[in-house]
Amino acid sequence: MNRIIGAFSAVFATVGMFASPALAQQDYPVDTVTVIVPYAAGGAGDLVGRIVANELSSRFTANFIVENIGGASGTIGAERAARAPADGSTLLLAGNAIITTAPHLASVGFDPLADLTAVANVSEAARMLAATKTMPALTDFEAFVAYGKAHPGELNYGSVGVGSTGHIATVDMLNSIGVEANHIAYSGAAEVVQAVLSGDIHFMLDAAAIAQVRQDAMTPLAVPGSERMEEFPDVPTLAELGHPSIRGVGIQMVMAPSGTPPEILVVLERALQDASNSSEFTERLIRAGVSPRFISGADLSMALEQEYDHYEQLLTSMGLK
Repeated sequence: MNRIIGAFSAVFATVGMFASPALAQQDYPVDTVTVIVPYAAGGAGDLVGRIVANELSSRFTANFIVENIGGASGTIGAERAARAPADGSTLLLAGNAIITTAPHLASVGFDPLADLTAVANVSEAARMLAATKTMPALTDFEAFVAYGKAHPGELNYGSVGVGSTGHIATVDMLNSIGVEANHIAYSGAAEVVQAVLSGDIHFMLDAAAIAQVRQDAMTPLAVPGSERMEEFPDVPTLAELGHPSIRGVGIQMVMAPSGTPPEILVVLERALQDASNSSEFTERLIRAGVSPRFISGADLSMALEQEYDHYEQLLTSMGLK
């Protein structure tokens, strides 16, 4: 649990060296920084990476350029970042599943906690637990749990595949609430949505459910995390419903190769923290379909270690490890 936390004590001991509140056009030790985005161009992760790269370019003398390196659930790009020189010339814009879930499902060629250092979190992508309208009994979360316990094994849910984030998050939730349900894998999110709409399956835990709830085509039950969605203030969080340990929120964070000098990590983190207080930066993230959420490198590194251990145990119990 302490593989990367120790490095942050040295990092944050140097914060006092950078007392200036303005970081615009601050000196940077290299001229060009490659921001590896381990996804194909055009998706939400890619958009967040480009927003972050543009923001950092405006604040430092270096030019931050996105390089898309997709494949293997994002681990190919993450490995490239982990093996890059630790001199500030390479950063990674990663989702948490790449760091805490994927390494338990396949050999990824690197240790995500030892070979990468968390700089800061910038955003999160909301998911929603939603039910089919074809089952009037599933009116809210309490009714969903009550029905599931009274009819074990009768409810079905879908995801985009065995071992996918949606599949794992749903098993995590079901274990927490004590409900048995059957998993059905589909080839894409659109098929899962259609199956819920038609009643072929009864619920889903996925970002794709949000648009259907917006159109009143599905019944919202809850959202993972600790804060309600601004757009749906009446939909409770799983945390407030008594299940704070359920992990179902996808985050996007900036990481660097381990061994990157502490002074570089500090100025990058401070720049991202300042950006998170900028309405222009946060509005760009919202337009990209994510919610702004800054988390410091120290807090993020501890959260990643906890999540890594959690998913190791969960995936072993699922027989997926």
